[in-house]
Amino acid sequence: MALSIASVSASTAYAAEVVTSQTIQTYDIAAASLASTLNTIAKQAGVALTVDASLVAGKQAAAVHGQYTVQQALEQALVGTGLRLVVTDVGSFSLKPAPVAANAKGDMLPEVSVEARAERVVATEGSHSYAAQAITIGKGAHSLKETPQSVTVLTRKFLDDQNLNTIEQVMEKTPGITVYDSPMGGKYFYSRGFMMLGQYQYDGVPLDTGGNYVQADSFSGDMAYYDRVEVLRGAAGMMKGVGTSSGAVNLVRKRGQDVFTNQITFSAGSWDNYRAQIDVGGPLNEDGSLRGRTVIALQDRQFFYDLGDRKDQIFYAALDYDISPATTVGVAYAYERLDSTPCFHGLPRYANGSDLKLKRSTCPSANWNNWQSERSTLFADIKHKLNEDWLLSVASVYTHNLQDNKYAYSNDAVPLGASATSQTLYSGLFDYNQQDYGIDANLTGKFAAFGRQHELTVGMNASRSKKHDYMALIRLPQTLNLFALNHHIPEPDDSVYAPNAYRGGPIPTRNKTTQYGMYANLRYKLTDPLTVVLGSRVSWYRDQRDSYTLAWDYWQHDKSKESGEVTPFAALIYDITPNLALYASYADIFQPQSTYVTADGSKLQPKTGASYEIGIKGDWLDGRLNTAFTLFRTVEKNRAETDYNSSCVGSLDGYCYAATGKVRAQGAEAEVSGQLLERLQVMAGYTYTETEYLKDITVTNVGTAYNSYVPRHLLRAWSEYKFGGDLERWSLGGGVNLQSDNYRQVGTIKVQQGGYAVWNARVNYRLDDKWSLALNLNNIFDKRYYSTIGAVSWGNFYGEPRSAMLTLRGSF
Repeated sequence: MALSIASVSASTAYAAEVVTSQTIQTYDIAAASLASTLNTIAKQAGVALTVDASLVAGKQAAAVHGQYTVQQALEQALVGTGLRLVVTDVGSFSLKPAPVAANAKGDMLPEVSVEARAERVVATEGSHSYAAQAITIGKGAHSLKETPQSVTVLTRKFLDDQNLNTIEQVMEKTPGITVYDSPMGGKYFYSRGFMMLGQYQYDGVPLDTGGNYVQADSFSGDMAYYDRVEVLRGAAGMMKGVGTSSGAVNLVRKRGQDVFTNQITFSAGSWDNYRAQIDVGGPLNEDGSLRGRTVIALQDRQFFYDLGDRKDQIFYAALDYDISPATTVGVAYAYERLDSTPCFHGLPRYANGSDLKLKRSTCPSANWNNWQSERSTLFADIKHKLNEDWLLSVASVYTHNLQDNKYAYSNDAVPLGASATSQTLYSGLFDYNQQDYGIDANLTGKFAAFGRQHELTVGMNASRSKKHDYMALIRLPQTLNLFALNHHIPEPDDSVYAPNAYRGGPIPTRNKTTQYGMYANLRYKLTDPLTVVLGSRVSWYRDQRDSYTLAWDYWQHDKSKESGEVTPFAALIYDITPNLALYASYADIFQPQSTYVTADGSKLQPKTGASYEIGIKGDWLDGRLNTAFTLFRTVEKNRAETDYNSSCVGSLDGYCYAATGKVRAQGAEAEVSGQLLERLQVMAGYTYTETEYLKDITVTNVGTAYNSYVPRHLLRAWSEYKFGGDLERWSLGGGVNLQSDNYRQVGTIKVQQGGYAVWNARVNYRLDDKWSLALNLNNIFDKRYYSTIGAVSWGNFYGEPRSAMLTLRGSF
């Protein structure tokens, strides 16, 4: 029986009335029965599709997500069904069984099951999925299952669904990551108990951004021009060399697309939070060899605390050009400007560490606080395909950041039972100028040996960071009453700071860091299911820093140098089934400490860290669902420890040091991302982390928590369900950020935050094929908590109260 697919039970062809067969449309169809999927495509495109009902009976269709012509969409749905699409002379469609190959005698050959998967799509935009098909943080493109370390990918859909517009917001939603507010602006990120310092990549190019004190890790402002964020947890020495055992973050930018697209977004939310963004891209010539992309975003917002406001301007433009079928070059420019009135340094507590229970809007600061930042970034890369198996890639990034800060802050604990306070006031004036440059070149490919195919990557990268930073901190003559705040503190003239500084002074700090290295990584198939991964990196590192402190009349000249440091990597991957793999891996790091001097005058050797992992990873539904469970242990040794009863000329701070410290972090991680059920997308991760001092110069520390900021239990979860039937235009999302207690020990005083859960939700309504309207609700139960706990006199930051954001998004 033949039928027409406009409705599965229809008996006549559905006429083409809406669009032509060459029109590009956006399809968002989850995996379902073949009949249902074909019916949906035909109705949306307005084309006639006539099939024999027996051909589609009992068959399942692949998901269809992205922008396609109707023919491309139908062919996508037919993948793996044994059917092929037939286009008639009048532009209608029908189906036939795919031909079966014959042998030389003309006999029909038996059906062959091919397990090899088509080349994975790396970009996540347009996939409408929380699952990444592939990652590039480790060079080349591999699935998460093929990667023998813990990696989380925050896809474009995930970022859009939760309005994650800054790197801080992204990391707050990333499984296994703890975010900690810096008292001087920005936020620090912790993974597996260790702080991330300079472990950041742009399109796979490592830079030394991050770790700057005033910036913390907020080195990049806006997510508007990134396709995804790849976060690796554990040692990442193979990628950069110098680092900590925390991991690495790879920011992968958007590129020009093969078809023209235009996305417009308008948002309005609590505390006068307004944002507008336009994202346009597509082919710029007839054959599509030249592709462009432009992103413009503006945001103007205030905050839940007094005084706070912020204005962001973002511009991004990119070009990609296919010089030949084998060679593509890309260039891009990004500009980000921030102008804000911040509230730095946080809140104090009572002298015994207990909570003051102030209003969450409390800001013990001045109305003339100002933070201005301007960043320009240039990208350039070239990819050349030597043949079907080998690819040469060269990429470089240059970024220049200027920051000007001026603000006041209080810094005193509050006597227990006090009804009024006289907080000591300080002020800082900062002028930061930082330039970072990085380049990475690698050759990646496949080769055959002993009857199997293997992979090899060889490469080199280098980075240079130059800083010219001016800082001066002074004490103000006024005091502040926390219980009756007056923000109208007299503003000192800029000329007051340098001659009266108790820290910093009139002479800027100059810092130059250079590092480069060579690396190689081999993925060797020992047997069909067993792969051994062996890699190593050799690194050279130079750092020079000159600074002067006026109050101490003290010049500081620090130099650090390491040559030929080797950081190995090794792993085994065993494919239990085509969907499940066991793995075990070892990774190493080193971090120079030669600015510290021992009692005999020698420089300290580098701190080293070894990370061990065993786990099981799953890759399901043709890459639409990823799962992972991991046990990890990291040991850092040769950690610099201060002997405060000593004096060493030439040391960083005048004290003698010993490389005797040793700490351990261990725990477990479980993660799932992607299509858990039909129409249900999930991103969820649970992390258990335990840190401990194994050796320490303070004997009482041994056996206690090395990093008490990081909670033992951490859950990040978010999901979205798309309704079907009469409610097919609706989708509902929800999630939670949950953690156990954490604390900071200050002498005998413990400043503690109990465990808490913050619940969030989202409702989305698709107005038509182009427009959608979404309402995000954050902290829907208005949980009161401290997102960061500090000392008794400073550094305590409230988490954001309940808020809402309404977003109108159009795609053309």
